[in-house]
Amino acid sequence: MSRALRIVITAFVACICQTNLVRYIRIAGVAPDMLIVFLVLLTGYTGAYGGFCAGAVMAMLYDASVGYVLAINLVAYTFIGWAAPLLRRALDLKLRKFRHKSVLERMLICFFLTLMREILYIGYLFLIGAEQGLVTVMRMLLCAAYSALMILPGSVIMRLIMRAGRKKKKGDGDLNEDDVVTETQR
Repeated sequence: MSRALRIVITAFVACICQTNLVRYIRIAGVAPDMLIVFLVLLTGYTGAYGGFCAGAVMAMLYDASVGYVLAINLVAYTFIGWAAPLLRRALDLKLRKFRHKSVLERMLICFFLTLMREILYIGYLFLIGAEQGLVTVMRMLLCAAYSALMILPGSVIMRLIMRAGRKKKKGDGDLNEDDVVTETQR
C-alpha cells in the first residue's frame, strides 16, 4: 500500500473519529480534537510535506461533513500538519534526557497545537461578536489536555494503519528450518 493511500485512509479515520466518536467520549462537554491527534501522529511517519497534504485533506473532509463554508479549518489544519514535525525536531534537542520522550514529545506538540487552533477559533468568535469569558478559556485548556491524552490510543490506530499491507521482505523475521540450507543440500 502506498504512502499516499495511507494518508488518505488516515484522513478518513480522523474525520470519522472527529464527527462520530467524539460525541461519545466527551468529558464535561469537552471533546478532544481528533484531527490534530492524528495529524501529530501521522507526521511522525510522513514528515512536513505529508502532514501538510494530510492536513488539507482532513480539513476539506471535515468541513464537507460538518457543513462549514469558511476556510479557517483549512488554514489551521494545513499549518498544523506542516508545523508538527518541525516542533518535534526542536523538542528532540530539549527532551533528550527523558526515557519515553517520543510519547512526551507527541503529547506536548498536540497540546500546543490544539491550544493554537483553539485560540484561532476563539479569535474568530470574538471578531464576529460572540462574547467570550473565563469558561471559554477553561474549555480551551481542557480540550488541549484531552487531545494530548488521546495520543496514547491514537498511536495504536496509527500504527495499524501504517503497517497494514506491508509486504514482508525476504530477509525480515526469524529463520525457519526450511530457510536454513545445510552443507549437504548445496
